[in-house]
Amino acid sequence: MAKVNIKSGTYTPFGGLYFANKAFSSLSIGKIINETLGTRSSTYNGYQWDEIVSALFDVYLSGGDYVEDVNRRVCHLRESPNARIPTSHTIGCAIKELGCSNTEYKSSAGNVFRFNVNSRLNELLMKLNMSMGLLRQGQVVDVDFDHVFVRTEKADAKYSYKQAFGYFPGVVSIDGVIAYIENRDGNTPVKFHQADTLTRAFELLHSKGLVINMFRADCGSYAEDIIRAVDDNCRVFYIRALHSAAMYTHIEDISVWKRVQIGMQDTEVASFTSSNFMEDSHYRIVVQRTEDKDETPDLFGKRYTYRCIITNDWDSDEKSVIETYNKRGARERDFDRLNNDFGWKHLPCSFLEENTVFMILTAICMNFFSYLTREISPVFTPITPTSRVKKFVFHFAAVCAKWTRTARTWTINLYTDGPYNRLSFG
Repeated sequence: MAKVNIKSGTYTPFGGLYFANKAFSSLSIGKIINETLGTRSSTYNGYQWDEIVSALFDVYLSGGDYVEDVNRRVCHLRESPNARIPTSHTIGCAIKELGCSNTEYKSSAGNVFRFNVNSRLNELLMKLNMSMGLLRQGQVVDVDFDHVFVRTEKADAKYSYKQAFGYFPGVVSIDGVIAYIENRDGNTPVKFHQADTLTRAFELLHSKGLVINMFRADCGSYAEDIIRAVDDNCRVFYIRALHSAAMYTHIEDISVWKRVQIGMQDTEVASFTSSNFMEDSHYRIVVQRTEDKDETPDLFGKRYTYRCIITNDWDSDEKSVIETYNKRGARERDFDRLNNDFGWKHLPCSFLEENTVFMILTAICMNFFSYLTREISPVFTPITPTSRVKKFVFHFAAVCAKWTRTARTWTINLYTDGPYNRLSFG
């Protein structure tokens, strides 16, 4: 059996994070954070906002699951010269400081639902998206919106129809880039004041010079006030329509169905003008029906599964409308990444307003990770712009390194044959 020698030198197993921190500095992310949020501490030993956010980034970019993981990595992260790494307690205190008061809305039935609208952090979120080049002023963008249920048993979490306690934030994304987050009680109906949420999100996007071309959402956005707010702010929209007796009456009147192939599935499509829902707007209902091959036909013939989309797009054929809507399914992966890679599964705080701060900060981290993978993927071929954090850690972040100081200059020595020397940030 081979002998084991324990070396007590100051090595770090996360040498790749140096390049992530270098990108953080070269993009002036710290400066933007401090300018937007202001001065956090006036004392020498106090941590500023950029140091808090940078430490939070390091937790998740090194494969951590909890904010407390920073305490296990601090001995390695502090090997970098001039690094100031706060403890998880300090990060938790900072998150609480950034919280803002909840807004309460009362339903017609007398129920009270809380919303948390943190405008300052959403402004920071979009500023950083612009500075990283993920979005650009004047860019024409396609917007997806959805609510994601975040399971948690925090002190103020409410029981949802998902049969669990949690929160129900609304998330706006643009091609995988998180652009706006607004948190809500877990028992809030999805349509309740959603038009207000979307209006605030659209105002923020417009203020950054973005032009909204397309909007997509599921049937949780199928309501008159929501659709009118969407139609006022985008060129074209595609929203899943809810089935109703009136909808089925129109479907039964369709005499001509067009057979097409969508994906690997043979299906039939048709469309008609919406007359029972916002008939003054002359929206279009696109219907897709798929035969239920495993079901026994009833007395009236074959059984079908029907899916409907309401849209203002009269130029595209039915197949194009359905395929365009179906692309929003890729956004489900964004929620999977937020939950499993960036801490949403393990919320650190006890209350809605504090966890909203955490959600937005970790969304910023996910967007920064998207920038990183885009920049390093041409050099590190195992990594692609869509890689998950686990692959990033295995192929990039986890590399043995040692800092040395010679001639008053710090040098990082990497014990690898990886092409880190070909990376250039700033």
